[in-house]
Amino acid sequence: MKKTGYIYTITVDKEFQTRIFNTEFENEWMRLKIDGSLTVKGSHARGYAWNGCSPKIQFLDTAIGTPEGVLNPDTLISKTYYPSLVHDVFYQFSFYYKNQIKRMDVDQEFYRMLMAEQFRAAGIYYAAVRIFGNFFWGREKRPPVKTKL
Repeated sequence: MKKTGYIYTITVDKEFQTRIFNTEFENEWMRLKIDGSLTVKGSHARGYAWNGCSPKIQFLDTAIGTPEGVLNPDTLISKTYYPSLVHDVFYQFSFYYKNQIKRMDVDQEFYRMLMAEQFRAAGIYYAAVRIFGNFFWGREKRPPVKTKL
């Protein structure tokens, strides 16, 4: 078994209003404005890809690990789809703003988004990111990208 690649990809820009205020950051994959508005730049390159709720491993053609949420009956998209997108993009580039943005604020944003989706396991998923997220927050995972702080 090996770690999986990505299970989701967006190919258009997606905007969110977060409660992550007072920091501006931009690179080719995301833009955070001081008012908390976040754009995930899916239109860049071949799109922004992420692995949903982590961790997962790949076995044959299946991803085994943290379950994704059931479909929201109104949107027909997994209840964890957008919360995991926002959480993953914040964590992925946290190396660049770890001293300006608190990990707890990002984790609380994840929880808030899960609750807005009426995801009944939100508390469990929030507890997991609070317990294990420190292993990933602020770590440089990829070659440097063009950034603006």
